[in-house]
Amino acid sequence: MSEGIKVELEISAFGQESIPSCADSFRQHQIVRTRILPKETTLAQIEVFVQDMIVEIKEDYRHPEQLQVKVTLRAKETDGVLRYLG
Repeated sequence: MSEGIKVELEISAFGQESIPSCADSFRQHQIVRTRILPKETTLAQIEVFVQDMIVEIKEDYRHPEQLQVKVTLRAKETDGVLRYLG
């Protein structure tokens, strides 16, 4: 069995909205999830997690102007060896 990798998935939906009493107004919704995945996980498999999160965030914010996705792998280097945190 392979070593697990801590993968943080973050998605933000945001855009400008009209509020009569404000000159500028913006709305943002965000979901952050952490998963421990096998080292052999492919980008295509991570994309499936992201697509599920997009569906979920659009339930709260139906027509965002922009979606931002961030995938973070946590690791540290010790004595020339890269070790994934998880």
